[in-house]
Amino acid sequence: MICGVGAEIMFAELRGDLILRRATTDENMNEHWDLLDAEFGRVDVKAPKRLYRGGPVDYTMWWELRTVNRPMPQAGWGIPNGVDRLIALSSPAGFHLVDPADIIHDLRVRCREYYRGEFGLYSRPNRGDLMTILPQWYVEKHQKYFLGANNDLEPVEENPST
Repeated sequence: MICGVGAEIMFAELRGDLILRRATTDENMNEHWDLLDAEFGRVDVKAPKRLYRGGPVDYTMWWELRTVNRPMPQAGWGIPNGVDRLIALSSPAGFHLVDPADIIHDLRVRCREYYRGEFGLYSRPNRGDLMTILPQWYVEKHQKYFLGANNDLEPVEENPST
């Protein structure tokens, strides 16, 4: 089970010499990326998550729409920010690389009600954040690449928007 920075380490190990450098602290916090990859460009690697705090890691795919207060909430890593980058979401089989620009318009249509579940809007009390949960099928449909845990790279043909 990989957690936290372990996901970045695993991704970097799978990519080997294709990783050109790590993001600076400023790039990580403000541009929302972790690693510069020779093929993928900037990549923000997300570790496996859990549906409920203290629960088992079940690979729930949370998608951040707004950050926590620091000191004010700002657009989250799941929102296009003018920096070309991919989000690498962890799954038991590997990493699904998704471009936030490819899904943001669809998410704005789908995510309209507050609840903890697929496409629901969820915010933690007194944190200022906002996120949603993406179902596995949705991530697979919109991924640009899939990087398997055995380093098998599968480019994905362009997916039609829905």
